This record gives sequence, structure tokens and C-alpha cells, in this order.
Amino acid sequence: MSPRTRPKAGDSPVALRTRDIADLAITSGYPCISVILSTKPAARMTRDDRSRLNDLVVDVERQLAERNVTNRSLLMEKLADQVDSAIDHSTDRGLCIYVNRAVARSFRLPQSVTSRAVVESTFATRPLIAALHRMPPHVVLLLHPTCAHLYAAEDGGLRPVGRYEPFGGGRPIRVPGAGQAGAAGGRAELTARFLHGVDRMLGDYRADHPSPLVLVGPPRLLDEFCTFSGNLERLAGRVDDRDCATALDLALAGITSVEAYLRTRRDDALELLRQAEADRPTDVASGIEQCWRTLGRRRPAMLLVEENFISPGTTAPGHHVAANVTRGATGSASGDATGEAGGHVSGAADVHDLVDDLMEQVILLGGQLALVADGDLRAHDRIALVLRR
Repeated sequence: MSPRTRPKAGDSPVALRTRDIADLAITSGYPCISVILSTKPAARMTRDDRSRLNDLVVDVERQLAERNVTNRSLLMEKLADQVDSAIDHSTDRGLCIYVNRAVARSFRLPQSVTSRAVVESTFATRPLIAALHRMPPHVVLLLHPTCAHLYAAEDGGLRPVGRYEPFGGGRPIRVPGAGQAGAAGGRAELTARFLHGVDRMLGDYRADHPSPLVLVGPPRLLDEFCTFSGNLERLAGRVDDRDCATALDLALAGITSVEAYLRTRRDDALELLRQAEADRPTDVASGIEQCWRTLGRRRPAMLLVEENFISPGTTAPGHHVAANVTRGATGSASGDATGEAGGHVSGAADVHDLVDDLMEQVILLGGQLALVADGDLRAHDRIALVLRR
């Protein structure tokens, strides 16, 4: 992670972006400290949450001491900076703190998590992945005949990030009267110029912030914009502006559209899996062990995982699954699981969730992720990997 993207120690927990997961995934190396806490929404962290957070910090210190980690005092200082900042700022429903020798970052999450302290060779990013799949950051483009407003929806709020209007130069726009020759052509030219400008603004923003898009405006104007736009990838929905009388209506319309879009994406992912099974079964891996082994040989297209599937186990160097993978485990996030453990591999390390690390590797290799409902992948031991052709 570059110094430009890494917040300074003491910064408040920030909203989550998709690229943050990739940043954390590439900064592996023992020890990576993950402190994950379920919190109550408040203007400042509650006393009970502070107490539970301090208990997790004590647990981290114990793990580092038991494993004789060098420079652990420096790591604990970095962790303390993040904890102090989190305590002094507002909370949502979840908090994740990540610290190693190169990283010190904190994130607020809009959903509850299972509180735990993890010290491994990689960060426990599963809560971040789940948060992005439940409600990813998205952009809302509000389009009117005389102006366009671009909003970023993230961290439970909506904020303006762009504005475009044909009257920006302060000079009047002159067009022929309705009954004069050339009126229709003048209107079409002005509309095209305006919509092309809006599309440039949208494209410039989404180049740095790729995310689902929601369009809001008069249906006829949205139709025209869609014929001009070259930036409609991941279009989550279109909303008639007559249904958005207030700013709150606008924010809720965006959330509703994205929720419907995500349901469709999950259905599409399951259909992709069914189609691959029927047409090219050798490109489908099932179960956590087979997924890991296959990923070492082939490029991933899509990883499908049941939302609450956790599989503790052991990884050898290079992230290959060792013999004591617990298959089909449904244990708690603290690492409890049912099943028998196999032999230990020299140089291997126990991890709290093999699924967590597998997700990170799929992201780094350019594959897509889909979290589906528990039971959707019963025939695949709760996890399936579709490989590129």
C-alpha cells in the first residue's frame, strides 16, 4: 500500500472502498493483526464497546507474547493509536482495525460482526467483503433539463461530488422560437451538448471510483442520456424524479435500486454456476479444498460462497490447503468447527477461516465474488469456484 493511500495514525475510522480490500490483501506477512468488534451506533463509542475493545487488545498482546513476536511493542503502539481514535469518534454497527508493520487502518461497518482478535499472516477481511456485498458504495446521478448533480452514497450517507450545468459560463443560451425554422435542431444540439458534458463528468468520477450507478430524472431525459452515455456499466437502476421529493427520498431510491441490483447479481451468479456445470463441468470446483487446489492452477472467473460459511484449517506456504482442512464446517467466527483434523504440514500455519484468504486471492487474481444465501450451494459443500474458459 502506498503512503498516499494509508491514513496517518490517529485518523478516524473511514468508509470502506472496494480497493481497500485489495490493499489489505497484498500487505500480508506475519504478524497481521485484525481486531473486529460489533458496536452500537453512537456519536462516540459507548462504554460497553470500549470495554470489549480493550479486552480484544489484551488478547492481541497475549497472542504476540506467546508467539515471541519481535518488535511487538511497536505493533501495540500502532494498534493503540487506532483504538484511541476509534473510541473518540462515532460508531456504526461494526468496527475493523488492521495493523501490521506497514499498515494501520480502521473501518466503520454498517452491519454487525462477530467480535474477535486475530493474529495471522494475513488480515481477516471477510467482514469488509460482506459489507461491500450487502450495500456497496454507489453513485447517484440526478438529471434535470438545466443541471445535473452527482452524489456518492457511502458510509450511510449521500454527499455531492459533481455538478454540471449548461449555464455555467453565465452567458444566455439563445435558441430559435418554437415556431421558427431550426427550433427542433437547436433543441437537439443543446441537449446533446449538455448530456455529453454530464457524461464526461460521470466518466471522470467513475474512473477513480468504480461502483454501481443509479440514474434519477424525467424518464424521457434519462432515455436520451442513455443513448449518449458511454459510462453505464453496472447500471443498478433508473428512478423517476417525481418519486424523489426530498433528499431523503433520493438517498432511499438509490439504496432500493442497488438492493434490487444485488439480488439480480446473486441470481446471475447462481445461473452462471448452473450453466458452467452443464456446459463445462471441468471448469467448476466444489468445496474449500478443491477450490484452493484448483486456484493454484487456473484463473478464477467467479467464486460463490454461502454467507455464513466459515472453514478453519491450515495453510502451507503459498496459501495451498494442507491436510487438516475442515470440510463443510459451520463453526463460529472464532474458529470452532466440527470434523476431524488431519496431519500437520511443516511450515504451515493455522488460520481462523480459509474462505477469507481464498476470497482475497480471487480478488487479487481478477475474479468476481458472489455471496449467496445459506443452502444455495448445498451440493457444492457451501463454496464453488467457476474458472475462466
